[in-house]
Amino acid sequence: MYRHLFRFAVTTLTILTANLITTAISDYVIGYKNNFKPLVFTLLGMGLIVLIFYPLFMKVNEWVNGLSVRIIRSGRSLAGKYLGLILAFISALGILTYFYARMWYNIDL
Repeated sequence: MYRHLFRFAVTTLTILTANLITTAISDYVIGYKNNFKPLVFTLLGMGLIVLIFYPLFMKVNEWVNGLSVRIIRSGRSLAGKYLGLILAFISALGILTYFYARMWYNIDL
């Protein structure tokens, strides 16, 4: 049971964090679209996204997965096996919620 909860927590945090990072980079690149003609920007943007995201996604997946595992394990060592997992997961979701709210709505929670 614990193994399934642990995998769920790590996978969820990995997906949300990787999506947050890649969306922030994508929004930054798209911010320059007014400086070029639409077709030129589209082609440059597509090439730039592949150049940035391919190596980044390979590394981000490793980094975030490792970070998620460390967060979950540190919660386990502080508050016990199940309670620590739940508290660490809820804390990490709270932090991700803050960054998503800032990115999507420009609000500070």
